[in-house]
Order: sequence, then C-alpha cells, then structure tokens
Amino acid sequence: MKVRRLIKLFFPVLMIFTLLLLPSSISKAFATTKIPKKPTTEKAPTYITSFKMDHGKWVGKFDYIQWYFGKAADREFLKDCNCRKEMDHAPDGYWIRNVNPKIRTFTISNNAQYVLQTRNAYEIKWNEKVTRSQFITFLKQQDKRHQIPFHIEVKNGVVTKITQQYIP
Repeated sequence: MKVRRLIKLFFPVLMIFTLLLLPSSISKAFATTKIPKKPTTEKAPTYITSFKMDHGKWVGKFDYIQWYFGKAADREFLKDCNCRKEMDHAPDGYWIRNVNPKIRTFTISNNAQYVLQTRNAYEIKWNEKVTRSQFITFLKQQDKRHQIPFHIEVKNGVVTKITQQYIP
C-alpha cells in the first residue's frame, strides 16, 4: 500500500517538475540556434573611380556621393554655394555633394545588371540594359573631366546592379 501511495504522489510531482523544466530546455535550444539573416541590399549613388579585372574577378572602386533632385537639390545647393544673391535654385534641378573621401571596393557579380540612360543626337534610350562589355566601352568613352553618377545595388558585399543616373 505504501508503495502505491508513494507512486501516486511521486508521479504528479515528476510530471509537474518535467513540465516546468521542459520549456526552459526548449527555450535554450531556440536561443542557441542561429537563424540565417536575410541578405542585405544596399543602394547608393556613386561615382565609379575604377572598373577592372583583378585576380579573375571584376572589381569596382566607388566614391559614394549625395544626389539631390528638385526642392531638396535647391535647398542643398543653397547651403553649399553661398550665392543666394546670384542664384536661388540648383542648376539643372539637381545637386551632387561629394564630401566623403572614402573609396569603397566591391566585387562585381558575374550576373550583375548594367543599365544606361544613353543618348544619341536625336533621342535618349531610357533604362537600356547592356552587357558588361558594352558598359566597359561606355565607361572608356566618357570624358574624364566630367564624372557620371551611377546608382549601385550591393547585396552582401557584391555589386549586383549598376544604373547610370541621367543628367540633363
């Protein structure tokens, strides 16, 4: 009889004790399990300072800029130029500020997209997708005295898209 009574008493205590400890064990397991992070994509306006093959990979060097358009361009232009008497708005409706000297180096994805806003004597071809070879030819043909802004997309440290910014 005593054994039966002891089992009846011991079993519920064991169940309660197990239920109290079990959640904390599971919680610890979840706490130590690493959940993979979503890939991060960074978008930035930039000048391209270099674009070349390096050790079998395409590598670009990028000088980040601040690109302003419309009313924001007017506001930032007036901050920078100290010329309120002569001008009250940004020339051509945009303003570029380049104050950070840091040059960033990224590998270019083999599947990167290249998008140009090209123009000939008669028309502008908006968002024209080109090959890497065509993009490199475009870069080589540009006047070195005038930098062209681009917008890059960088996913996990690798450039996946480069889009030329149209400048009027």
